[in-house]
Amino acid sequence: MTWIVPVLLLVAAFVGFGVWRGRQFGELARRGMPVTGRIVHKFRAGSAEMSGSRRPAFTYTGPDGREYRRAASVSIGKWAEYDEGSTIALICLPDDPGVSAPSWLVELAREALAKKGRL
Repeated sequence: MTWIVPVLLLVAAFVGFGVWRGRQFGELARRGMPVTGRIVHKFRAGSAEMSGSRRPAFTYTGPDGREYRRAASVSIGKWAEYDEGSTIALICLPDDPGVSAPSWLVELAREALAKKGRL
């Protein structure tokens, strides 16, 4: 029975993260502005085998003039599209430029919000 509390805490943290990131995507879809980033590194998070998530790391300059570095999990197809040094279309929040995502992911969020009438 002592294992139930840690499992419940882990599930709560996972759900909380999903809700938090979902709200960020909603804000990016509604108010985000386009920026161009540059892929600086490609890596796999977790296992280096096929099960590891593919994550290109990118930098971009926000509207505040500061440079930001982030990474995003992408599909195998998108992973193949990006090479280190290539550009990537991004969307960031004008008032919080550290919040960003690849533009194609934000477009998917826009489509989902539009279908629900929340855009």
